[in-house]
Amino acid sequence: MKAYEKLLEPITIGTHQWRNRMVKAPSSAMSWDPGQFCNERIIGLYDAISKGGASAIILGGMICDDPATLIDDADGGVYTVETYPLGGLYDDKFIPGLSQLADAVHGNGCELIAQIFQNGAAIKTKGGAWCSSTLTADELPSPEPYCNPTRGLSLEEIEAFKDRYFAAAERAKKAGLDGIEVHAANGYFLLSFVSRVWNHRDDQYGCQSVENRTRLVCEIIRGVKERCGEDFIVGVRTNGQEYGHPDAITIEEGVEIAKFYDAAGADYISVTGYGYGPVPMQFALDYWMYPSPDEDMKQFLDRLDGEGLSIPPAAAIKQAVSAPVFGVGFATPEKAEAALEKGEIDLAMFARALWADPDMPNKIAEGAPEDIRRCNHCATCDELRMNETPHRRCRVNPAFLREREMAVVPAETKKKVLVVGAGAAGLEAARVAAERGHEVTLCEKESVLALELNLATMVKGTVCENVPALIDWLTSQAKKTPGLTIKTKTTVTPDFVRAMKPDAVIVATGGVYGAPDVPGIDLGIVSTVPQLTRLAEKPLKLFGANAINKLSQIALPGIGKNCVVLGAQIEGVQGAIFLRKRGKNVTVLEDLDTVGEGLPPRYKSRSLKWLRENDVETITGVEYRSIDKRGITYVKDGEERYLKADSILVFKSPGSGLSLYDQLKDLAPEVYPIGACQGPGSTLMVDAVGQGRAVALKL
Repeated sequence: MKAYEKLLEPITIGTHQWRNRMVKAPSSAMSWDPGQFCNERIIGLYDAISKGGASAIILGGMICDDPATLIDDADGGVYTVETYPLGGLYDDKFIPGLSQLADAVHGNGCELIAQIFQNGAAIKTKGGAWCSSTLTADELPSPEPYCNPTRGLSLEEIEAFKDRYFAAAERAKKAGLDGIEVHAANGYFLLSFVSRVWNHRDDQYGCQSVENRTRLVCEIIRGVKERCGEDFIVGVRTNGQEYGHPDAITIEEGVEIAKFYDAAGADYISVTGYGYGPVPMQFALDYWMYPSPDEDMKQFLDRLDGEGLSIPPAAAIKQAVSAPVFGVGFATPEKAEAALEKGEIDLAMFARALWADPDMPNKIAEGAPEDIRRCNHCATCDELRMNETPHRRCRVNPAFLREREMAVVPAETKKKVLVVGAGAAGLEAARVAAERGHEVTLCEKESVLALELNLATMVKGTVCENVPALIDWLTSQAKKTPGLTIKTKTTVTPDFVRAMKPDAVIVATGGVYGAPDVPGIDLGIVSTVPQLTRLAEKPLKLFGANAINKLSQIALPGIGKNCVVLGAQIEGVQGAIFLRKRGKNVTVLEDLDTVGEGLPPRYKSRSLKWLRENDVETITGVEYRSIDKRGITYVKDGEERYLKADSILVFKSPGSGLSLYDQLKDLAPEVYPIGACQGPGSTLMVDAVGQGRAVALKL
């Protein structure tokens, strides 16, 4: 049997024939222009995904209501009217831009669907977020800012909303799109009618029956069909199961809900899920695994490790409806293929996987799955809101939402290039430079490529975040790229560069993990990152990072029972979690006032909550005073304190390490520092990979 045979099989959706069973799921790129207009960044992204072989793209979060009528700019919400980053369908002015997008996607043999939605409790709104029912802050299933107090709509307001929804669908058709998706899932407005978590009404849209709760969605499905015709696809997205609330949708209830959508004429049913609670799982349901599974979710561990959390609900729905069923939440295309082979779903949707590698479908079709750049589930793409970045970023794909400016094109002049350091930055820079046609030598002083990435895996593990996928991809692609020579155990010196005479040198030697200038910092009780790196290098080479992580759960040589971690940013938080999971008593001391800087928002909120619940005290704004063989003296709020410790571990963020760059900067026509050697602002994996790609494109 041909590998990935089911994923590559064509499928009929409504009256349309799609070329395979891989579709871009409707996660929004959150990069539409102010005023909700389509732009070159959006067109570049979906042009790349459609060229990459997906059969259809579902544009997530196209709005049918003008945010200026809803968002209260003075209310301290996540977005203002000016910064609202979704696409608009509430006015004819959006049609030209969407037509340009549709032309680009259709030109690549791919179809385009607009998912139309209204935020509901997900965003602060004038007079209260729209909902089926009025809920105070105390009645919300998740706390602010994850949910916001709501206002139940009147029957007149519901009728007006339907009219605006139908008009938005008609605009999508005028723009040349192939259909729309009715978003009645996750925690948004239409879901508030469908789920008893939100719906407390007692009228025809009320909570008394599934028929009542699905009535509005069914009216929209039928209304769009009437106005846009049978050839215009109308799909629906539904929560097949919800978690974390006593009134959450069960699989059995999810099946009954889907039956009503099927009877209303939906051309497909897209099945997802949603979670509630103090730190809600929300959309990306796999994040509940980190740092440890939520107690009420432990019953689903086998499912998450197996077919995927949302596949059993999808499979149950497929047995009960005639419309094709779309599944989502696959960690890998291999899991998607298995679900298709078992007949659990009809089509597989991928969101983050196609952000990580838009060419995934083509690579599958070409029989080269080993070349797929796999999503790490690192949550970097969710950093938009809290870190106020201008658009989403992807750790493994620096061209995400920069497809045109970061395209790898042949170099005009072939150069001899030396790259120093085989971490994430150096490996990406060397690979891309060689791919452009340069003659590249990559030198690494250690015996292991990507040593610090391996150390990160050893600490993080693979419970959720998949750093080994990045290591495997960077190293395997570098080794197979023509024109790239890799030399390990090779120390680069000025004399080495003079002898080589390169046209360009890229310095990617990593940051310097310093230690506080404190009396006693050199005592044996203290361990630093460089010391731990040297200790771990041989075991990592022999056994691999995953094995070392598992072995450390049995024994952690050289680390005592009572530990103090110096540093409370990403390195310190993850180090403290690592130690606490291994039975150590841990206290974190930080001289700054911040905690968890560098952690993506989803992991940060869950990590800090986990530390509190597992008796890890984090003390910020301290002054380190001195260290002796039994512990550390520090000052907090003017008071001197002493903390006993068997081991003190320095997990501070790295500083700049430009000494080699300074020695080499005049020895070649072009010399560039990249990655963590530049210090703060360049120390994360996403920074390293992005800077590696960017500098290689300069050459």
